[in-house]
Amino acid sequence: MTIALAAAMLILTPSGAQSPVRDLYYGVTIIDPATETVQPDSYIVVEAGQIVEVGRGQPPATPNVRLHDYRGHFAMPGLIDTHAHVTLGPMRIETEGGLKMVAAHRPDVVTHNARHLLAFGVTTIRNPGGDMAANQAYDARIAAGLLDGPEAFHAGEVIDRSPIPIEGLVSRPAPDLSVSDIVRRQSTAGADFIKLYTNLSEEELKEGIDTAHAANRKTIAHLSDVSWTRAAEIGIDSIVHMMPISPDLLPEDRRMKYRKERREGFFQSFEWYEAADFDAEPVREMIETLAREKVFIDATLVAFQPAFWGDRPEIRDRDLAFVHPDMAANWQAGFRFDLGWKEQDYRRAQAVWPKVLSLTRWLHEAGVPMTIGSDLANPFIAPGISLSREMELHLEAGIPAWAVLRMATVDGARLLGIEGRTGRIKPGHEADILILKADPLADFANLRQVRAVLNNGKLLCPAELRQARAEPQ
Repeated sequence: MTIALAAAMLILTPSGAQSPVRDLYYGVTIIDPATETVQPDSYIVVEAGQIVEVGRGQPPATPNVRLHDYRGHFAMPGLIDTHAHVTLGPMRIETEGGLKMVAAHRPDVVTHNARHLLAFGVTTIRNPGGDMAANQAYDARIAAGLLDGPEAFHAGEVIDRSPIPIEGLVSRPAPDLSVSDIVRRQSTAGADFIKLYTNLSEEELKEGIDTAHAANRKTIAHLSDVSWTRAAEIGIDSIVHMMPISPDLLPEDRRMKYRKERREGFFQSFEWYEAADFDAEPVREMIETLAREKVFIDATLVAFQPAFWGDRPEIRDRDLAFVHPDMAANWQAGFRFDLGWKEQDYRRAQAVWPKVLSLTRWLHEAGVPMTIGSDLANPFIAPGISLSREMELHLEAGIPAWAVLRMATVDGARLLGIEGRTGRIKPGHEADILILKADPLADFANLRQVRAVLNNGKLLCPAELRQARAEPQ
């Protein structure tokens, strides 16, 4: 039976019957990272936002069906970006009343980010830190059908003793406001995760972890002096950024020198790697502990690459066309990680990049759970497209393609606790599906060749998502 004849049968509805409308996507090759299988000549049936049937060959004759011919295309689960600050806008410095930074939260920037994430197949995100009101406004717009965007799981404001206040992004403990107070407040307000940051002491980090767990919330940490090993031992659930820059992770004979010579700020991102010895006990113990405690790692390599190669516009600026213009202007005006770097700093950073990739691979090979995150809203990171760049960097690190695809789909769903409803193309799961023009297993660059995206069953055109004008501020 031909597809045309099957189509004629499919649209016939028996007189008087009330059949729900279904969408049939046929002719696709389904890529399933969970099982490492490729299923050509397949079809997917979607009803009310859910996948109700998946099969191969001739689709079944079913009444009241809309047909979608995707012969020659590839279908895979929608991507999950586990590090996307979707509600974060440009940063500015204010001096009136004392020095502080202010994080803007603008609906037009949020709309741009959300739609571009979908345009590149990102259907779910973890927002690891943002203004609670802005996060709730995002969810409300999605729920009301006012915005097309990925489903989001949010952390509240980052909890940190930052030396400079960062309004709209950081909650700072005070004599009358403990870490536990902030965690409880965020949990009550509906935060899905609690984000604990670099300037907290080990005692405060543990306080935050324990209070979050008592409220049934998972924790995220961006760490500096507290080592990844110690954080894992005291119960952290996930760690972000492949920058374990604690002096405690260095061999004892290098530790003092590093403490004495390291500079403040982002210079430590390469200075630590220069001093690190991966064969020494501290790093081996760290990897073993992370694997044993099943601490999720989100490397965000793509967020560090534009700094390490900040002297190379062809790398740094390659995706600015997909960034909201005001975000790009903010970065070009000076909000960037490599601010103040000299030529020798770029050379040193680029020299240690292979060690960054090696550590990423070693964590994977040791069984440390990993997901894929872009660090959206930070300098030179573009919504959606940067996630595929991050996947390419994991591949460059020597991690197999199937494993990277799992990190970006079913493993991301597992981190978020939603693996029972998304992250795969299977009956009973939400219809979060990425349809590609070419095979991503042949080349991860094909992840950017998006033909269509299904977000909870809604069929979206990438070009229309990217071209739509955001509402004015």
